[in-house]
Amino acid sequence: MSELPPQPESVENRGIPGIEQTLKAAMAHQSRGEYAQAERLYREVLAVEPGQPIALHLLGVLAHMAGQSEMALELIRAAIHQAPDYVAAHNNLGNVLRDLGDLEAAGAAYQRAIALKADYAEAIGNLGLVQVGLKEAAAAEASYRQALELKPDLFDTLNNLGSLLCQSDRAQEAVSCFEKALALRPRSPGVLCNLAAAFRQTGQLQAGISALHQAIALQPDLAAAHHSLGLLLQRAGSLTEAEQSYRAALALEADNPVYCSGLASALELQGRLTEALNHYQNALKLNPENREVAGSIGSVLLALGEAEEGLLREQQGFGVVIFDSEQGVRFG
Repeated sequence: MSELPPQPESVENRGIPGIEQTLKAAMAHQSRGEYAQAERLYREVLAVEPGQPIALHLLGVLAHMAGQSEMALELIRAAIHQAPDYVAAHNNLGNVLRDLGDLEAAGAAYQRAIALKADYAEAIGNLGLVQVGLKEAAAAEASYRQALELKPDLFDTLNNLGSLLCQSDRAQEAVSCFEKALALRPRSPGVLCNLAAAFRQTGQLQAGISALHQAIALQPDLAAAHHSLGLLLQRAGSLTEAEQSYRAALALEADNPVYCSGLASALELQGRLTEALNHYQNALKLNPENREVAGSIGSVLLALGEAEEGLLREQQGFGVVIFDSEQGVRFG
């Protein structure tokens, strides 16, 4: 997340009357979400003093927030050129570079910020994100934990550490991270979804279902939450409710193959094989490389009595299919 810092000690105004007051007014607008007013004032400052580093940096932050990453890169680099030890600018440069996919350069920017300010928790946490992207899970976990030791209320870092722990099959530890994040911001649908995923790993299905109901109440158009709720309800044996959740996800994202196959699996378990087949076929059309869905189509076709095509589909999905007159179907 881009950071809106106070004026850094290492960055000086150049003695031009009114600059400091204008910058303070611009930053106040930016902190309140009044971005157009903030941008206007930063540009007024730059019209008077073109190399003013604070205005360059924070105008770059605004550009990044608006999705103008290349412009943000140019502005923040210009700020650093004017003030090489501008710590927050190095951190936000890392954020822009990370969003542009240049993880190595982003990591170097965060490292520079940390070199200038060793206890810069936000930059350390951001470095962890880069390390995740570089598949350096152990280093990322160490960075996240170091950041949280310095600043325990870093919401994003708590969520990111929880996600990393979930991916490492350490779901119970992840639950603790997500719960701490939610204590800071209870109305966070994304974290509630992450908490539900951790509960699914630990087998706490009802707790996960409850978390997802909360997420959907906060953001009804969050398709991923409806799909995740379907998964948990299906695992809990509530197939009709699972079907409803999958349909809600598809109503929001009709071309999502994962949601199509989720609905198909719930229908298959209810014995509604023709309907299930239609949705599996839609899922395969959307993602032709999905061997698991191809295999599921084969299984449904076999159950419908279409042995030849069913065996062919299962072979495509699950591997070599061997039919033995005594032993039946097996996979080689």
